[in-house]
Amino acid sequence: MRVTAVGDCGVDRYLNLGRDRPGGITLNFAAHARRLFPASDTVGVVTALGTDHEASLVRRAIAALGLDACVAELEGATSIQYIDREPSGEKIFVRYEQGVLGGYRLGAREREVIARSDVFVAVVYSQIEGFFDSVMGAPSPGLRAVDFGDLACVTGGPGIVERYRDGFHVGFFGLAAGEGAVIDELERLARRHRRLLVVTLGAQGSLALGGERRLACPAVEVPRVVDTTGAGDTFAAGFLREYCVSHDVERSLARGAEEAAATVQRVGAFPWEV
Repeated sequence: MRVTAVGDCGVDRYLNLGRDRPGGITLNFAAHARRLFPASDTVGVVTALGTDHEASLVRRAIAALGLDACVAELEGATSIQYIDREPSGEKIFVRYEQGVLGGYRLGAREREVIARSDVFVAVVYSQIEGFFDSVMGAPSPGLRAVDFGDLACVTGGPGIVERYRDGFHVGFFGLAAGEGAVIDELERLARRHRRLLVVTLGAQGSLALGGERRLACPAVEVPRVVDTTGAGDTFAAGFLREYCVSHDVERSLARGAEEAAATVQRVGAFPWEV
């Protein structure tokens, strides 16, 4: 099996620690997918990096994690997410600089990699919508998933799900429990278009939408939350690993919750000490 994650591999800049770590939704997902999928499977990333010092950190991480890489090197800066943390461990998003990823579009080499994928995972947020559109135009034969994040500032809000409905089977969302109206709209879209939409709600657990009934799974309690960065990415990796094996949505939600619980008990989306 070939798992391909397409999107942002960059740097998480922890302001409170004065430290850079490799990160980005795509790299976070791929790091955990490599751990969870069998060693005989291939897990890789498709991304764009700049020509700066930050790019070398990301390249080292890709190699150390054992990931296949289709990397476009473009003149300019690698994407950086600036992060702080609440005393509770909750991530504080400060700002994001998309760097060269914002203007990157897939070429023939990248499309060929995607075309050979049994599991394809893309990501979208406001700063890379043009890139995402080029990604969704690249066909692949297997399971296709998209991480829509919190839908903040993407064109059309939940309407982006309808716009790309023919390009994916599973959608992931990271929302707050109080966003009931958005969740209800996603459920209507899931049922109308027969898609599986998975909503993570932090400490309030997760939901699966699109079936005859809404499925809910509690979060796994942990002794202490250290850092929530990458929890949703880890959840997606755990969910898809189980889903590829069993196609059981309830078991997949539970697996995602278990994996996310391990991530929030340490600094960073995945272990990195190199």
